[in-house]
Amino acid sequence: MEDAEILALLAQRDERALSELDVKYGSILRRIAVRFTGDPRDAEEIVSDTLYQAWDTIPPEQPKNLSAFLSAVTRRRAVGRWNQAHAQKRGGTSLHETVLEELAECIPSGESVEVDVEQRALTDAVSRYLQMLPEEMRRITVQRYVYLHSIREIADAYQISESKVKVTLLRARKRLRKALEQEGWL
Repeated sequence: MEDAEILALLAQRDERALSELDVKYGSILRRIAVRFTGDPRDAEEIVSDTLYQAWDTIPPEQPKNLSAFLSAVTRRRAVGRWNQAHAQKRGGTSLHETVLEELAECIPSGESVEVDVEQRALTDAVSRYLQMLPEEMRRITVQRYVYLHSIREIADAYQISESKVKVTLLRARKRLRKALEQEGWL
């Protein structure tokens, strides 16, 4: 089912929308959640919570990219779950810590939650930036920072060296930093 049809079901408050979201996006959302939590049961709960959050927020929200919207909600929930589970345990570097460290120089930080308007504006700025990237760089960047694939997974998927993936990501981060500086985010 197309996103527009799913959004229409959500607007009509038709519960079939939840099953359609799960059919279309459930597997990728579970992969994202498992990458953070390491636990398929937690991942299943996070995906379920994500789908119900979509139910509660659409409408009035009308995301332009349903996949990105659901992925972002899933990541936030998974990071929260991981942080909660590891609040007392520190040490070792998880994949999500590595990804956040890589992006630390590009994304404004803060201890408190940013106001919703600022988050949306930053998300829009990053989306505009991604659209300007050459296709290969955009695909690699999205695989790493949206779907949280490892360097090796990306290299294998695109049949390129890990070194090329690392260089591409470095260049993408530098471009992101410059774009965000130009828009006044940094």
